Amino acid sequence: MTLKAKSENHFFIATALWYLLTVFWGFAPSFYLSNIFENPEPLPTHLIIHGIVFTIWTLLYAVQVFLIKSKNYKLHQVLGVFGLLIMILMVPAGIFPSIYKVYAGTTTIDAAGHNVFRLSFAYILFAFAFVYRKKAFYHKRFMLGCMVMLMSAAIFRISFDFNMQSSQFFNKGLQVLPAVMLFLFDLVKYKKPIFVDLISVVSVLFIFFFADYFWWSASGEIFMNFLINIFVTPFV
Repeated sequence: MTLKAKSENHFFIATALWYLLTVFWGFAPSFYLSNIFENPEPLPTHLIIHGIVFTIWTLLYAVQVFLIKSKNYKLHQVLGVFGLLIMILMVPAGIFPSIYKVYAGTTTIDAAGHNVFRLSFAYILFAFAFVYRKKAFYHKRFMLGCMVMLMSAAIFRISFDFNMQSSQFFNKGLQVLPAVMLFLFDLVKYKKPIFVDLISVVSVLFIFFFADYFWWSASGEIFMNFLINIFVTPFV
């Protein structure tokens, strides 16, 4: 293995550890260590399912990164099929909690819509990663982009520990940090910009600045009702 390949493996291992820490830190009070934090009410079933599925996904990302480092490519490929199944489960497990609050009248269409867009971009980036699974360079970068899009909820919860919940610079900055670091890493490594690294960064900023224009419109309301009819009303 060349020095460049080793350094790239080390970078992605760092992202795996980063995401494990981010998810655990963000959801320890409400999910992983909820008994210690003495939450007054038990989590509803749909949030338990959501937490389990997304935990499996985060663990799988970390395992896959370490398998590549250890050159266990066969098991990596087998778990890739498992990852596809988990991602399919993540569609209803992710969309349902986001839009159920609209159905229940506890959040606004635009607030839920931001989550829907972030999840949708994550699913799309995973689809690209799956299509490019035999081209490791692109596969890894699409997977990292997928992880970036999935971290907003965990990071928002972490922001409360620093009293930074109102700071979009903190929340969005921490969310895109791994992608920005990858861009800088590749810039030094390849002596040229690798723009695929920035897909998730552009996606996060696009959603932040432009999503409301859609969700505040009549089309946004119609689309939200369409999603509710698919993902919520058949199950409540």
